[in-house]
Amino acid sequence: MKTETLALQSNPNVTLTTYLLDASPEMPNASVRPAVLIFPGGGYRFCSDREAEPVAMAFLAQGYHAFVLRYSLNEHAAFPKPLQDAEEALERIRANAEAWGVIPDKVAVCGFSAGGHLAAALGTMGRIRPNALILAYPVILNDLADLLPAPIPSLEQKVDAQTPPTFLFTTTDDALVPVRHSLAFASALERAGIPFEMHIFQEGAHGLSLATPHTSGGLRSMVNRDVARWVELCIAWLEKRFGEFVSDRELPTTTAASEATCYSVDIPLGVCWSNSQCKQLILSYLPEIDQSPNFNLALPVSLRTVNMYIRALDEVALNELDRSLRAIPLRSVE
Repeated sequence: MKTETLALQSNPNVTLTTYLLDASPEMPNASVRPAVLIFPGGGYRFCSDREAEPVAMAFLAQGYHAFVLRYSLNEHAAFPKPLQDAEEALERIRANAEAWGVIPDKVAVCGFSAGGHLAAALGTMGRIRPNALILAYPVILNDLADLLPAPIPSLEQKVDAQTPPTFLFTTTDDALVPVRHSLAFASALERAGIPFEMHIFQEGAHGLSLATPHTSGGLRSMVNRDVARWVELCIAWLEKRFGEFVSDRELPTTTAASEATCYSVDIPLGVCWSNSQCKQLILSYLPEIDQSPNFNLALPVSLRTVNMYIRALDEVALNELDRSLRAIPLRSVE
């Protein structure tokens, strides 16, 4: 994984931290990935660590790249400054999509509490918009102004036809940001015809993050097994929006020696090895393969299968070897 913290230019002390999964030839179906940009909560006074890297790790575990924006706070929190930060972060991700292995039209924004307000602002007011919104117990209405360092827009009034599909979750027990905030946004989405999924859990305090022990800060009230299901529910919803990682390939099969009609990389290696021409050809591509202590174990399976594990040949070289083997008559004189 590659992680780096980048300074943004929009406002002072704003950073974007990247969490980029490594590409691997073993996972060609994930050479590029969707991404989630995370806005931690904190009342526009701080950015909660509990809603930052641990959330990034939860999405990384599902195969998504992740980013954490630490946006303008306190005396810098008056709109539109935080929104400018969010816009620049999304622009930076899309501008670097090729270098970072991100699918540029599959970028979701996930915000918690005040970070949920910023995510919803980006999705409703941004000059550029994410492809999906994930709102966790979000501030939506402007009736919490006394708790915040600067006035905020009331976002249920800003939903429009360009607002992306949205996943929301909250709890009826939330005493800090009442459930009416999420309900107001859901109602606005419904009026605008924007697809959304909403989960209202009966119990749970404000600021649950992943609702697991390791994000609890040691507080029993921050652990809730029911609410912890939100990640699983969210991933299922995202897969409906962005699609799953393609898994349509089959494991290589080995053609039985008795059914072989030609030498190839798809018949038992031992059959090819018994022919001196094939043997020399294979050694020209894979020198000293027969010196491996596990060579005898490889003889009953195909060279294509063997190559899956040793990864000695790329697809081009393997196909070249296959064509050359097929050119050797099956009943060559030894």
